[in-house]
Amino acid sequence: MTDVRWDLSALYDGFDDPRLASDRERALASAREFATRYRGRVAGLDADGLLAALRAFDDLTRLSRREGWYASLRFAEDTTDDDARAAQTAAQAHAAAVGAEVVFFALELKELPADHLDDLGAGDALRGYDHYLGYQRAFAAYSLDEASEATITRKEVTGKNAWVQLYLQITGGLRFPVDHGGEVRELTSGEVHALLESPDRSLREAASKARADGYAPHADVLTFVFNTLFEDHRSEMETRGYDRVTDFTVLHDDLTPAVVDAVIDSVTRRADLSHRYQALRARVSGLDDYASFDRALPLFGDPSDIPWEEARDTVLGAFEGFSPRFAEVARAYFTERRIDAFPRPGKSPGAFCSPGMPPDPPYILTNFTGTTSDMFTLAHELGHGVHFALSLEQAPVNYWTGMPVAETASIFAELLLHERLMEAADDDPEARVRLLDMQVDSAMRSAWTQITFVQWEIRAHLRRAEGVATRDELSDLWTERMRALWGDAVRMTDADREAWMRIPHFVFARFYCWSYAFGKLLTLALYGVWQERGDAFVDDYLALLRAGGSRSPAALVAGLGLDLADPDFWARGVAVVEAQLDELEAAVGP
Repeated sequence: MTDVRWDLSALYDGFDDPRLASDRERALASAREFATRYRGRVAGLDADGLLAALRAFDDLTRLSRREGWYASLRFAEDTTDDDARAAQTAAQAHAAAVGAEVVFFALELKELPADHLDDLGAGDALRGYDHYLGYQRAFAAYSLDEASEATITRKEVTGKNAWVQLYLQITGGLRFPVDHGGEVRELTSGEVHALLESPDRSLREAASKARADGYAPHADVLTFVFNTLFEDHRSEMETRGYDRVTDFTVLHDDLTPAVVDAVIDSVTRRADLSHRYQALRARVSGLDDYASFDRALPLFGDPSDIPWEEARDTVLGAFEGFSPRFAEVARAYFTERRIDAFPRPGKSPGAFCSPGMPPDPPYILTNFTGTTSDMFTLAHELGHGVHFALSLEQAPVNYWTGMPVAETASIFAELLLHERLMEAADDDPEARVRLLDMQVDSAMRSAWTQITFVQWEIRAHLRRAEGVATRDELSDLWTERMRALWGDAVRMTDADREAWMRIPHFVFARFYCWSYAFGKLLTLALYGVWQERGDAFVDDYLALLRAGGSRSPAALVAGLGLDLADPDFWARGVAVVEAQLDELEAAVGP
């Protein structure tokens, strides 16, 4: 396969690029100038003055983020690179210094009364910032004084951020020896994960064991990392006055507790669907002891050597069938070299799309090994990429849409690929069953598994609040949750017990995983609207993506006729998955 790596020179030519040093100096100088001009004066600004302050803050946000973003991408390229590690740490320290200078601005915005903008007679002048201003005010009750907020910002460099980087350095550098056809090979995490889809059961079991064995020597340190991050979060939430450890994430995602609880409850109540699906897989596999490492077994056949070019063209073709504009934006990631495709030693595992900051476009990282699931991962990340690229027209403070809606675009892209492959398999019943199985499996992973992760995380936080949680205690909680997810059909192994420490989302952000379930169920609703409206839906959907974070999730989807507050809304999404499972069971037969 041709090596496909991103080209970051549009940002900087290297850590010694004079542009990087210049941007660093300008960002700090601009932050100090901003503070001199506006600290203590925000409440007294007229409409034009407030608009000027917001635009200046936009410019500062754009400039100050660039260095840290570049460092994070270089670190993802090679987590063992000492220069990248040092640059990441330095960038975090610089960002904290800049943030400490301007932390007053958000605090003063939060104190503005709700009717303040009306009193200003701002009219259209501030309309592009109305959601941002309202969003800031939502945090007013949980904000501290400026000195405390500045201290927290600075301490995160040697606190939370340092623990995250330690986790990445440990896990990114791991190699997993696997006996592959009589030859022991040192594999990356992505390569081991691909082996779990092998038709060779001994290889799947060996890969599962190798991954667990690779983490085992670091388990005590990783347990300490988790304990520290969980306690850091609990302590800060208590200091700020949040009632539940999840409340900040709910507010940060621009949702309400009722909506989040509804998503969790709608999935949890239907654990029977997950049990049915695993029982179906166990029956079809013909294995008397169907185990956790068999869950990715391609029961209905799976081409595991898909060339990169074929995967790329198939995904782009699926996008083209939906919207030429959608495909055009996705294609730019390849032509402009903004994607890093294949696994290699030291490279960050998994896949992500790193959003830019207007006007800088995003970059995508994958670990493509030629499986069908890798092709869906490519579609998923390109869906993110299209979303983030289209929303570059927003101001920096309105750019980020929040985790839940961000996952909607990526999952919608997977559905487009699914439809494309189903059309191509119109005369191939076996291929259609395989694709249907993948669709149900995707729902189980995106919704049921991710909600299980959230439930474990909540329980782990509650346990940590009582004192340091031991490795065994966290593993007991994990085992209990996995059994509830998989049901009696799946035999758990020793390799499953400590799998919680292999989930990076628990380290990067608190309670991130409900975003996948939100995105999956919402996307099924969006997909239904597309089927009803056809081409008329496309422009509305692209407008939603272009809006970025300029409106709340509820307001964004309201334009498509969807209501997140509808108590039956999430249940309808679950019903779609149940119908797919019914169809799969009927196709497979008794």
